[in-house]
Amino acid sequence: MKKSLRFLLLAAGLGLFGWFIQRTGWSDIRGTYEALGWLGLLVLIPYTIVFSIDTVGWRFTFGPTALANVPYLVTWRIRLIGEAINNTIPSMYVGGEAAKIYLLKRTGVSGVTSASAAVRSKTAQSIAQSTFIAMGAAMAAFTLSSEDAAVKWGFAGIALVGFIVMVLLFKIQKQGMVATIVRWVRKLGFKLTSASENETKIQKLDNEIYVFYNRDKKHFRWCTFTYLLAWAFDTIEIMVVAHLLGAEMAWHHAFAMEAFIGVARGFNTLVPGALGVQDFSIVGLFVLFGYGAELGTQYAVVRRGRDVIFAALGWLLLSLGEVSWQGMRKDLETSSNPTL
Repeated sequence: MKKSLRFLLLAAGLGLFGWFIQRTGWSDIRGTYEALGWLGLLVLIPYTIVFSIDTVGWRFTFGPTALANVPYLVTWRIRLIGEAINNTIPSMYVGGEAAKIYLLKRTGVSGVTSASAAVRSKTAQSIAQSTFIAMGAAMAAFTLSSEDAAVKWGFAGIALVGFIVMVLLFKIQKQGMVATIVRWVRKLGFKLTSASENETKIQKLDNEIYVFYNRDKKHFRWCTFTYLLAWAFDTIEIMVVAHLLGAEMAWHHAFAMEAFIGVARGFNTLVPGALGVQDFSIVGLFVLFGYGAELGTQYAVVRRGRDVIFAALGWLLLSLGEVSWQGMRKDLETSSNPTL
């Protein structure tokens, strides 16, 4: 995606988020955190558990031996750094994933193994999220009134699109995902000289991805199940925040809302942190399920605060490590093939 378009989308996201802040008002934002007080720290617990479960799922995508000598806490730290970069820099996830591969190489994991695991991880996440959205759509269908039939069909349509994307991912990977993407880009008129020079390595990467599904089916199933478990557990955060703010929320409502907040989070690939999109989506979902715009706005504010804390922690861990962001970027830019 051209830089100009990325910056345009970033500007749109910042504008939408600015509108959300202006609409909410700084006094109400401050009031939300004051209402939570020190109990607001409890809000960090559910996502910490979710992130930890996701890290277990991520490790499964490496198979039984690749991370045998890499401690769990090291992968937890690397993944947090990568996600912090993804959530703050408009790189369509490329920056964060490249950082993970780079940091894993420093622990002795090959670039091919890390890159192929990144693809498998996204595939497993897509399957888990599509399943979670379908479950959320089913709960919404039973929960919402007949007057919301259009919304129910909309949710069902989103779930269907998710499954179509999942099927396409598998189909592309059988044909060689990286090689297929290279062919598509070449059809758009780009020469991709570096891809031609590294055709053997690209083939090796594609083989690594495809062989995993046949050789380590158990690990891929466990990876997908773990991601799904994390998605489901994330609903607890909504219920905890609502409770701390004096409202009680039904679990099935929180489940359905979290499923479609995840859809809004998908804009994170275009706009860091899905700025604006996530916030207004949360408010809309709270209104749709009968909890009102005020509580929805409060939860959106709290969730955004949680995002900031975890992103800041990721950047802090990067700064405390042996490599800086500037140094890592320089190494990646000067390397002829940083991921392989």
